[in-house]
Amino acid sequence: MLPFRIVVGCCLSGFAAAQSVQHHVVPASAAAVDADSFGWLAGASAPLRQQHLVAPQHLTGLVGRTLTALEFRRTAAAEAYQGGLMNVAVTLAHAPHGPLDASATFAVNLGVGGVLVFAGDVALPSSPAPSPGPAIGWTPDNIVRIAFTAPFVYLGGPLCVDVVGAPVAGQTADWWMADAASDPVVGATTELGGGCGAYGGVAKRWSSVSAYTLLPGAYASFEAIGPAWSIGICAFGARSAQPIPLALLGFQSPAACSLMLASLDAMMLAPFVPAAAPALQHLGGHASVVLRVPNDPAVFGATLTTQWLEWTQQATSNAIEWTVANAPPSLGMALLEGHPQEPSGNLTVHLAHVLRFESQ
Repeated sequence: MLPFRIVVGCCLSGFAAAQSVQHHVVPASAAAVDADSFGWLAGASAPLRQQHLVAPQHLTGLVGRTLTALEFRRTAAAEAYQGGLMNVAVTLAHAPHGPLDASATFAVNLGVGGVLVFAGDVALPSSPAPSPGPAIGWTPDNIVRIAFTAPFVYLGGPLCVDVVGAPVAGQTADWWMADAASDPVVGATTELGGGCGAYGGVAKRWSSVSAYTLLPGAYASFEAIGPAWSIGICAFGARSAQPIPLALLGFQSPAACSLMLASLDAMMLAPFVPAAAPALQHLGGHASVVLRVPNDPAVFGATLTTQWLEWTQQATSNAIEWTVANAPPSLGMALLEGHPQEPSGNLTVHLAHVLRFESQ
């Protein structure tokens, strides 16, 4: 009988170890110290959908384990946070692709087989200002904890964490910033001039390109301001060696209007949509063009120039030469944010919340 009891004891011990609670922080570098950025939480103060894609290299210690909770830690800013309440729904899924292949459409990243692991109210704790230093503990007054009511077994591969949040009336936490990590990789932009027309101030800079969107795997964002409901032409091509006056090309344009493109490789149309608030409509409209930057070595370091033409004024924007980063972000996470009722949102592949998973 003695050998039998020893075998049973060993098996029970192994079973208990397999069921022990573990915590796993993504990225691991932020487990004990504050990361370098911060961000809103879905539902803390406004309706928001936040979808994280996490690369499998961050999750090797979770393969085969059951995820039982998700936690967000506050950032280490020297400020006290007022508590509140938010209503959230959390869905986990084995994503069909990794962060650098993420889509701006929520459903595409979820794929099939998502599991609703929690739906209900979640408390944001009142959190006093932390002591000086980079360490922020995973303690009750520093974290937002979402304990799952349905199990999710992680089997490996990219993980999608989908959080849809809504504020609870009268209990919003209007400034409760969660810790976030970023990658320093960035594209480059160079102003070339050539702008004219009624917008953009003295320098006539009424177009812009975000260098943080010029990353492999990201969506490059080109913005412009112009007359409400007019149509803008966003042109792409090679940089011109010298300005070409629009008047030389037959346009009835002011003398300052110059084309800064030596070629027209592509053109896209976008309307100048005014702000919904009547008090802001005198500022004109906002136009946007978004292009996916493939995570492909062929585009690393690629350079183009963009310039807008607004037709009613026959005016050119400032031209911007832009360059894609020479390498993709190494964060291994992507964050897609948007309104819960919209099918798509804004994607970042260099910035995401710090996440702590509880598992058994």
